[in-house]
Amino acid sequence: MIEKLQAKKKLIIGVTAGILVIGGTGYYYTTQHNKPAAVDHTGHQTNTPVMAMGDTVTLDAKARQLAGVQTAQAIVKSLAKEIKTTGKIAMNESGRTYITSRVEGRVDELYITAEGQTIAPGQAIASVYSPTYIAAQEEYLLSLETVQKLKNASKDIVQINNRLRDAARRKLQLLNVSDNDIAHLEHTRQLNDHMTIYAQFGGTVLEKQLLPGAFIMPGDKLYSLSDLSTVWLYTDIYEKDIAGITPGQPVVVTSGAYPGQTFTGNVTFINPVLDDATRTVKVRVELANPGGKLKPNMFVNANVQIPLGDSLVIPESSLLDTGSRKIVFIAQSEDTFVKREVVIGQHADGYVQILSGLQPGETVVTAATFLIDSQTKLGSLGSHAGHGGGGAAKGAATPAPASGSANSGAAAPAKTPLAPAAQAAGGEHSGH
Repeated sequence: MIEKLQAKKKLIIGVTAGILVIGGTGYYYTTQHNKPAAVDHTGHQTNTPVMAMGDTVTLDAKARQLAGVQTAQAIVKSLAKEIKTTGKIAMNESGRTYITSRVEGRVDELYITAEGQTIAPGQAIASVYSPTYIAAQEEYLLSLETVQKLKNASKDIVQINNRLRDAARRKLQLLNVSDNDIAHLEHTRQLNDHMTIYAQFGGTVLEKQLLPGAFIMPGDKLYSLSDLSTVWLYTDIYEKDIAGITPGQPVVVTSGAYPGQTFTGNVTFINPVLDDATRTVKVRVELANPGGKLKPNMFVNANVQIPLGDSLVIPESSLLDTGSRKIVFIAQSEDTFVKREVVIGQHADGYVQILSGLQPGETVVTAATFLIDSQTKLGSLGSHAGHGGGGAAKGAATPAPASGSANSGAAAPAKTPLAPAAQAAGGEHSGH
């Protein structure tokens, strides 16, 4: 009986010891596997590569290099804005004329027979049989004979005869009979059956409006002429540039028909009405046309230089246009950049005028402006893109194998405007 009690006691002790061993082993296993993963801080840098506080952004040397930050000084510079546009050559309307008839009669011969021919002032253009001309010659010859016969008459009669002779001569001149023809008539005392019509003006024939055999009346149009020694250019200027265009402004014109050759002219007229469809203003330029090279309806290129004078300027790449504001970043030091709003003027030659907001000599960022501006919106958290701290905190409650998914989840913030700099910094925190 005693032996049975001792055996039962040993069994209870053995079972109790086994339970304690198993419980201790389980406790050790559980505590060891639930401990946070050890983090290796070897090589951890306490200084952040990017830090933003309000409108001020600080970048370390490596971040500036990866972002490609460049700077330039605001300087006072003389600018000239260049406007390039196209246009169409037209005839100079002030040089267009008609040659008209001063007598009635039948056209028996034309000396200018084709359009495009050039007529010089005073050139013979047609021969016309005109009874009016014949009658005027007879009247003049009769007045000459009367003056000759009554030259010894009383003073009053001589004066009257002289006035009649002068009136007959004036009548021939009004018919556009030249003084040479009148002198020839006085010398020969022979009537001419045909009257030669001379051009009152010179130019290029645009239209011939009569044929041989046609009967003409005083005032009838014979030829349409245009003086093509000067031509007009009509070009369109956008409304944003029209403020710089003034009458008399020089314009340089080139044509694909004459490579390497330029033509010069001046602005003579600015249309007072804006084209609502194209948002442009029609501008007229008068051009010298030596040799008649510029043909009406020819397309050409026009270049207008608008002097803007001396003004404070910065490179165009420095300007960040948000739509409502114009922003630049001032380099206060090698690694500190401050946002500033400016008022701008004209753009020209890769520069932009600064009307207010900057002083000469101040240094502005010319490259990576958008990236720096993004940091002012992200704040200093933008510098931790790719930093594993947030992922590790979440992974503390899970076994070690889940830490890989935490790191992959932390990769999303790396797509920040300064991602290259942040990723480079994150690489130094491997396993953080």
